[in-house]
Amino acid sequence: MEGMTKEQITDKFLSGADLSGVNLSGFDLKGIDLYPGTDRLPAQLSGANLDRSDLRGSRLRGIQLTDASLNATNLEDSNLFGADLKGASFIEANLRGCNLIESHCNSVNMTGANLSGTNFRRSDLQDSSFVGAIFAYSRLMGSNLDNSDLTSANLRYANLQYASLVGCTLRNADFSQADLSFVDLTGADLSGTSLRGAIMVGADFKRTTLNNVDFEGSDMTEAKFDSDSFD
Repeated sequence: MEGMTKEQITDKFLSGADLSGVNLSGFDLKGIDLYPGTDRLPAQLSGANLDRSDLRGSRLRGIQLTDASLNATNLEDSNLFGADLKGASFIEANLRGCNLIESHCNSVNMTGANLSGTNFRRSDLQDSSFVGAIFAYSRLMGSNLDNSDLTSANLRYANLQYASLVGCTLRNADFSQADLSFVDLTGADLSGTSLRGAIMVGADFKRTTLNNVDFEGSDMTEAKFDSDSFD
């Protein structure tokens, strides 16, 4: 792919080429449109190397990026609706403002990624690493984050209504002013977590670890706790 232009790469995708495993690291692909329409297979980039590439504002709906590497890649404001990102690496990538509704992101590595304002509604985010990631103002309603690691993640003002965080590691995470209404936190570790001003109406905290959690100003109406949670 060396020396190819963005237009030539686009033509290859839209002609049905399978570019799994291709090396596109460092490419400037701003605004690229790889959505082939509803009557054709999505772009195939499984296992591709897109580290440090510029994909800002791109149209990548339904793209196949399983096990791909997108470390430090800039995807700000891109459309990845329904994308398959299973096992992909986005370490310190910029996905600010992306559309990832109904995406398949289980077992991804988004350590240190900027996910602020990103829309993850109804997405599968199980068994993933979001250590130190920024989710401020993100929308995660109805998403499944079971068994994921969000240690030291920033989820200030995020909307997680009806999300599942069963068995998650949430140590030192910041949920200040977040909406956790009806979230399932069964078995999660919230040690050192800030829930200042958070809305937790109907949230399930059964069997959670709550050492040094800051609940100041939070709304815990009808939230479910074990009988000894605050002993």
